Amino acid sequence: MSELLYNKSKAVEELNKVEGFYPLELARVISNEGQEEQRYLDVKYRKLWFRLVNPTGKIISRIVHFTENMAVVEARIYLDKCDQEDNYIANSFSQKFRTADTQFGDKFLEMAETAAIGRALADAGYGLQFADVGEGNDPMQVDAGIPVNQGTQMQTAMPAQTPASGMQQTPNQSAGTMPSFPPQATPGQQMMEQFYQEAQANGNTIGGGTGTGQMTNPVMIPATGSVPVMQQMPSKPQFLDPNMPVEELVKRMSYEQAIQVDVTGQGKFSGKTMGQVAIESPSSLQWFAEQYHGQNHFIPAAAKVILAKA
Repeated sequence: MSELLYNKSKAVEELNKVEGFYPLELARVISNEGQEEQRYLDVKYRKLWFRLVNPTGKIISRIVHFTENMAVVEARIYLDKCDQEDNYIANSFSQKFRTADTQFGDKFLEMAETAAIGRALADAGYGLQFADVGEGNDPMQVDAGIPVNQGTQMQTAMPAQTPASGMQQTPNQSAGTMPSFPPQATPGQQMMEQFYQEAQANGNTIGGGTGTGQMTNPVMIPATGSVPVMQQMPSKPQFLDPNMPVEELVKRMSYEQAIQVDVTGQGKFSGKTMGQVAIESPSSLQWFAEQYHGQNHFIPAAAKVILAKA
């Protein structure tokens, strides 16, 4: 039996991981004469896995076509039961025919539904991790190939900073300013305010314009008053290679870049910036710096850069 990508790649292993639940242990081995043994995770265990990760999610199936001897069923996977009809994360179709099998031959509709749900859950990340031995390679090339020996570089994403929880905008606030911290700032907010003050004191903030009349990649730094203002980032930000070791990224990544690194994946902070993580849950920075093992090296590097400023 060939080695699973699940066992070779930490990133694949971490996909939809649930502490204490090990789906590979529930996969059964299928042996067909003349073929290599294969692992298969039954649909009932994929459903269980999905419920553990998304207790408020939903699985919807519908009959697309049904006759006396054939059924086509579609299954859709939703992260939340309140999601709109078209807001699904994965879907799949299955077609089954009536057979002469005395046990399951007449249950072709139920089998089509089960197959559609199983394939949709796999596409959603519940079983896809084991597909390298459960399915063959694509019989035909479906798009352009990837050029060989052509490395790529990636510039750290730096979206405009959005107000985090606990920060309110006043009605008379002028355009181009960020909302101030409330009078009773939380420890996380106090720490972030300290970060900004130290960055300004160390000359790590840019206060001049470029003369173009436009602002690119704005960040938040404190002005003389209590309301942080939008300031100009360097016109030529440093390029960072995502394949660099974390420690090398720490040396090259600026503080302004670090606080605007996006958190990827499906965790609690997915879609937020590391600056927002520092405000909402300062203790989580230590986890990202020391225990994060995903492929996005920007995340642990950013956590270390921010912690170094604390």
